[in-house]
This record gives sequence, C-alpha cells and structure tokens, in this order.
Amino acid sequence: MMRSFHWEELAQDHRAFEHGVSVLLSMVHPGLRRVNGDGGDGGRDAVLELSDGALHVFQIKSFTGRLNSGRRRKIRDSLARAAQKGPARWTLVVPLDPTSIEWDWFDRLCGYYSFPLELRGLCELQAMSLEHPAIEGLFQAQAPPPTSIDRPYVADATPIEAGLRMGEGGRLTDYVERDIDCALRARLGRAADSGGAVLLVGDSAAGKTRTLYEAMRAKLPHHRFVRPVHASELSQVVVEIARMSQPCVLWLDELSPYLEDGCFGASELGQLIRSKAAVLATLDAAAHDRWTCSVVVEQMEPLILERRWSTAERDRSRRSPDPRVTQAAEADPSLGVAECLTVAPRLWRELALADRAGGNPRGAALTRAGIDLARAGISGPLSSALLLDTHSLYLADGGGPLLRPEPPQDAFAWARKVRCGVSSMLLPAGEGTWNIHPQLMAEAQRSDVPVHALIWFRAMEAADDIDEMFAVALNANDHAPSIAVALWRVMAEAGVRRAANNLGVVLARLGRYAEAEEAYRTQADTADPTVLLNLGNLLGKTDRYEEAIEALHEAGTRGNAVAWNNLGLLLMHAGQLDHAETCLRSAALANAADAEFNLGVLLGNLGRSEEAMAAYARASAAGDTDAEVNWGILLTEESRWAEAEPLFRGRAEAGHKEAILCLANLLKANGRVEEAAAWYGRAIDAGDERALFNLANLHRDTGRPDMAEPLYRAAADAGVDSAWLNLALLLKRQQRLDEAESLLKHAAAHGHADALLHLGDVLRKMGRSHEAATHWRLAADAGDTTAAIALATVLTSDADRPYLREVLQRATDAGDTGAALVLTALDAES
Repeated sequence: MMRSFHWEELAQDHRAFEHGVSVLLSMVHPGLRRVNGDGGDGGRDAVLELSDGALHVFQIKSFTGRLNSGRRRKIRDSLARAAQKGPARWTLVVPLDPTSIEWDWFDRLCGYYSFPLELRGLCELQAMSLEHPAIEGLFQAQAPPPTSIDRPYVADATPIEAGLRMGEGGRLTDYVERDIDCALRARLGRAADSGGAVLLVGDSAAGKTRTLYEAMRAKLPHHRFVRPVHASELSQVVVEIARMSQPCVLWLDELSPYLEDGCFGASELGQLIRSKAAVLATLDAAAHDRWTCSVVVEQMEPLILERRWSTAERDRSRRSPDPRVTQAAEADPSLGVAECLTVAPRLWRELALADRAGGNPRGAALTRAGIDLARAGISGPLSSALLLDTHSLYLADGGGPLLRPEPPQDAFAWARKVRCGVSSMLLPAGEGTWNIHPQLMAEAQRSDVPVHALIWFRAMEAADDIDEMFAVALNANDHAPSIAVALWRVMAEAGVRRAANNLGVVLARLGRYAEAEEAYRTQADTADPTVLLNLGNLLGKTDRYEEAIEALHEAGTRGNAVAWNNLGLLLMHAGQLDHAETCLRSAALANAADAEFNLGVLLGNLGRSEEAMAAYARASAAGDTDAEVNWGILLTEESRWAEAEPLFRGRAEAGHKEAILCLANLLKANGRVEEAAAWYGRAIDAGDERALFNLANLHRDTGRPDMAEPLYRAAADAGVDSAWLNLALLLKRQQRLDEAESLLKHAAAHGHADALLHLGDVLRKMGRSHEAATHWRLAADAGDTTAAIALATVLTSDADRPYLREVLQRATDAGDTGAALVLTALDAES
C-alpha cells in the first residue's frame, strides 16, 4: 500500500521542503527551472516556461499551522515582487490545508491581480506524491521508520480520510466546541500514553465523526492514523498495528459493519490495547440499541453525544466566523446545529432531483409551496389542505401531467420521510399540519430563488389576522415591491389606514412619488406623526423644501423624535445651521437614532471640535460605533494621538472597516511603520481599496518601490484615481519614462493638474521639448507656477517672450519668488 509523503515533517527544514517540492513539481511539469534564492528570488522559487513563452511562477512556503497575518504579509510581498516580471500564472505551494477564512482571504487576493493565482495545499502535495512515488526514494532521510511508512500521522490525516463530508467549495465548516469535548479529550489523553478505546454514540447527524476527529487531532497528533478500507481488512490491520514501533490510532467511523462482520471482538480489542493503540469509534444511536449487549461495546464505555445542542453550544455557534454555522445556530432548537449543517445540502439536492418524471414531483411541489408560504410570512404550521391547494402552481411550472405526479398520500409520505436525525422536508407540527425544515428556507434564500409571484396573494388569503397580512405585505416589500403595492392597496382601500402609510412608503421607494403623496394625503391618517414623517421625507426628496420642513416640524411637534433629526439634516443641507442645531439637539434629547452622531457632524463642520467630540462620546455610549471613529478623526486633527488610538483600535479589532484604515494612518503618521503596514494589510483583506494606495505610499516612503508598484496598480484598477499619478511618479524616478508618460496622460485626462507638470518634465527628458512646452503651457494657464518657471527653459525665442513674461508675471503675483527671479533675469537679458 502506498503511503502519502510526509510533507509537514519535511517542512521543519524549509530548504529541504523547498527542494523537495521543486523536485516533485519538476516531475509533474518537465522543464521547470529552480531559482536559487540566496541572492533574493524576486518572489520566484521555481519558474515554468509555457508553450507561448509566458512564465508560470511557483512560490513555495514551508508554512505549517495557520496563515496568520505575518505569513499573509510575506505571501503578499512575494507575490508583489513576482508580479513585476509579468507572469502568466502564479502558484503558491504550502504544506497545509487552508480554513474557510484563509480561502476567503486568498480569493480576495486573487482579485488584485490580472493574472490567475492558485494555491496548492497539503492534499494536492499528497496527491502528486502518490502519482510520483519516486519522490520517496529521494528523501529517505526524512522518512519515518520502515515499520510505519504506510500510515500518515494523525496531524496529516485529511477530513476525507476520516470519513467527513466536505462542505461547499470543498471546505469543512468551522468547528464549534461541544459540551462533551472536555470529557472526550480527557479520555483520549489517557489513551495517548497507555492505549485505550473510546466510543462516541449519538443520533444520526449529531456530529459524532467531526467531534471525535477534532479531539483526535488535538490530543493524538503524533500517532499514526490507521483506517481499514473494508471491514474484512480489520484482522490484518490489527496484526500490522501490533508490529508497528510507533503509537497508532485505529479509526472505526461507524462501528456497526465491523461488529456485523464478526471481525472485531474482545480478542482484537484486547490485542490493540496491549499494543497501546488508541481505538476510536463512532456508533449510531439506533445501531447501539442492537449492539448494547456486545462485549466490545460494553468494554469501550460509550460517551453520548446529544443531537440537540445545548444553550451554551448554540451561543458558541452564533459567535462562529463561518456564516454557515451561525445560520444553522438560529434554526429550531429541536434540530441540532450539526444536523442542520449535514442535512441542508442533502435536502436541497434531493428536492431538486425529485422534480422529474419517475421522481416525486408532487412531493417536491408540496415542499416548494410550503417553503414559499413560510418565506412570504405565514408564521404558523401549514395545513395539508393549504399545501394541496397551492402546490399545483409549482407542479404546473414543472410540466404538470407530463411529470406523472404520484398520488397525494405518496407525496406527503416522501416529504415527511426522515433523512437525518429528525429532519425531513416537512416537519410534523400536529395533526395534519407541517412546518418547513428551516434549512430548506435558508437554502432557497441563499440561492436567490424568488418566491412564486402568485404565492403572495395565496398567502394573503391564508393569513389568520391583520398582523399576519401585514407580515406578508412587509416581506413582499423586500422580495417583490410591485406586488407589495397591490397588497397594501387592497388593505388601504378597505379602510386600513396603517396600510395606506406603508403603501406610500413602498411607492416612494419605487420612485412613484406622486402616487405615494396621494396615498399619504388621501388614505393615510395625516394626524399620525409617522405619516407626517414619511410625507416630509418624500417632499424633501422631491426638492419641495418648504413643504417638507412644515411636515417634519409638525411630526416633531406631535412627538416623533426622528422627524426632528430628519428636519435637522434638511436644514443642514439648506444652510440654516442654527435652526438645524436646535432640531438635532431636540432629537438627541428624545433619544432619536443617529441624532447625536449627526449633531457631532454639524458641530465638527462648524469648527466646534470639543462640542462635536462630546456629541460623538454620547453617541458612542449609546452604541454607535461610527461615532467612535469620527471622534478619533477629530482627535487626530488636533494631534491628540494617544487619545485617538484606543478609539480606532477598539473598533478596528472588531472589524470596523473605516477604523482599520484610520488606525493604520495614525500609526504611519507616528512612524510605527511595521504596525501600520500590518493594519493596512488587514484593511486590504477587508476590501478597502484606499488601503492599497496608502500602503503603496508607505512602501514608497520607506524605500521599497518594488513593493509599492503592484499596490499602486491594484489601487488604480480598483478606482483610486490618485494611484495613476503616484505610480507614474514612481516609474519616473526609476527612469521608466515610456511607462510614466502613458500613466501621466491618463492621470491628466482624469483631472490631475499636477500630471501636466510632470508629463512635461518626462517629455523634456525624452528630448521632446516641443511637446513638453505644450503641456507646461496648459499647466501654467491653469495656475501652476512651477510650470511657468519650467517654460522658461524651453521657450527661448523672441516670439515666445511676451507669453513667457505674462505667465511669469501671473506666477509672481501669486507669490512664487522663483518666478519673480526668473522674470527679473528675463527683463535684465532683454
């Protein structure tokens, strides 16, 4: 049996790892050239020339563990250096399998470059090793003893080898600590030294395999990992483990087949424990009932993993960085989080495949009808009669009779069939009533599947009361605004004045302002301050400021604090700052959302910094995180760095995009260059294109133009116009004049006045003085005094003297002493 090569061991010596990977890549890609990095490799450890002459660059990093911020920075720096050579493709090779967060970071990195990037991790290295077994013979010094060469370490065992199902994109979901982890890992810790057996029992989809896998990796990383391919191999595996000189884990995910085959009994278990092996097994709860009297099961002292997650486990799930986990944590508590994660793709896939002839088209139609009724806003359990009444819409869309739909009783039997744990398409809620599995609703939402247009009207008819009718119409606001208009109008014409207000809101959102105003004035209750608020907002949006001010003032007088806030903003826009301040202070006193923040903006614009910071402090105390950032900006403007830094840092560490950039800028201004670069990196990872430009400036200012150039290019591609000019100036300093000329013309065309001056200088250096004079004339006529002085070096004929005197005089009048000296010299020469 061929073993997978131990790349993580080899990575302990980075030179040996880079050499080993280069040899393997040479086997895979004949013609690959290794780059000796003793003098600096320029971000290229190996290079492959493609058939068209372009280069495929490989960067090899011996990183094990995780890609922390420091390692990400090194990867970005290597990539930036390699990008200067214009590769056709760039590949990073590392001896680890990235987490979902690390994959997201790498995917964002791909967006900054015009050529494709790829990452080959541990799985790819092992796969290539198996295809080229000769690699083992070249590195026997790093190989483990011959008695265990066929088995990887636990730390190297991939999730697939352990029997785990990979999630979307081939990535495991983030692991959430289970309440049983402490006891389970303590049991594994004891087995690490003297051997032992651990059996984890639980319902289907309770998370047994993942929980045991994570515990094994945490407590037994240096054991050899042994998993029989078939139950019939177990006897041979037991003998093999007994002969191995290193401690082993025997992994028996789902113990039943081994017990049924009769190949795993008390004798085999005893032999394994005498060999100090750790036997780790899982067993489904239903199978445990069958094998509860088995000697093996009794000897292994099962630990029970609950299918339903405790309050503490759900709280931990909600704090997960993985959105798949946080979404599953919000499901019905009767459904375990692990069950939801397991069942979601399976149910959705099965539903898609059922909608066909020979499948279960009526069952699929019943399920889709239930999904859309629940998404539309029907909150209670759905009756069988309602599902039967509405499912024909979906059956007809799929082909109707051509699908040969099954009888209704068979359709319901299919939809309520248990797949995992207690999960099914339709979850029983009582006699003849059903709930839709929440993960099906989540998958429909995530996949942007629209709610069937006619379902909104069926849902309105099925609503139990006016509140549920409102819920349906409010959901339609978000999913189908045009349909929402029809729903609100029906209720408004029936005399529901609250509905008329909502009708006005959705019409205004659709830009149908005249209809919205009519709904507010003729059908809604104009004595209601909320209606007056919405009317005032609408009038302000259509530039009818006097009427808007009147409506908002009336709404505020009637007790609507938001109206005072909105009136203050309207008056700020109109330049009535004193009146605006009064309104915003009234709104703030009434605790209107954003009022303190808006007051801080107004006071800051008026130059009343201390009062503005006090307003931001009050907003911050009320939970407004943006206020802390603005507060910090005011402090930095007054050079109060020590006070500003904790405000920025607190928000930045919580992931606030603006705070991250502000903190980086502050650190740069304080000369803390390395810290600033790290935070700019985090800002870039968060998708802030301004950080690309600022980090490029930092590298330029600290003498690292090779690192600045690709960042300027990425910033320019992301829409930061100033990046074109700065990149051009960088190239100009490097005497790359042809490239600088093109970029300066682009910058000048986009309104950068300074670009004309520098473009003229580049053209003069290239011997094109006539063209230089043309651009300097444009710059001088636009008021650039330096360009006026530059013209004196190229306009030397008597015919040019009057124009030259004119522009130099303008520059002198503007206070440029250099221009005055040139003018004096010109007059003396005359």
